[in-house]
Amino acid sequence: MKKLFSITLLVFAAMISFHSTSFAQFSKGDKRVAIGVGLFSLGANATVEYGIMDDLGVGLYASYERPSLGYIGINYSYSDIQIGPRATYHLNRILNLDNDDFDLYVSGGILLRSYGYPDSYWNAYGLGSRTRYTTATLLARVGGTYNFSEKMALFADLGSGGSWVQAGVSFKF
Repeated sequence: MKKLFSITLLVFAAMISFHSTSFAQFSKGDKRVAIGVGLFSLGANATVEYGIMDDLGVGLYASYERPSLGYIGINYSYSDIQIGPRATYHLNRILNLDNDDFDLYVSGGILLRSYGYPDSYWNAYGLGSRTRYTTATLLARVGGTYNFSEKMALFADLGSGGSWVQAGVSFKF
């Protein structure tokens, strides 16, 4: 995990160093759609964000995971779906970052989480058939985007809600 984080950090640093055009940061009225994948589990995520004021966006977040592990004849796999509102604060102005291509942010929200395990997992422990659970969970993420054109950016973030580490592409409309 440390190796992947270091490589990702170096790639972002290299892209910032060799890119000369700057693009506007997140501001009121901006619309973004981001699509990504979980880096340490099989999963996908999507975010829609609308700028309600400079540096603050609100929208929806959704993720799906289906990791699978096998232990001593027990198929420990589960499916996890999370969806809910998300608020994102873009930190560049507060941190006084001069590079407009790179955008740091923190996100938070409350998600509806539906997850389940296969019957074979529960039956192995003599617990009968339990398949799906639904609960509320917190979304707390920190990350960054690198704008390589006026309408597209790469993003990477980590935290709770979906896969712990996510990366993908973001589109600005």
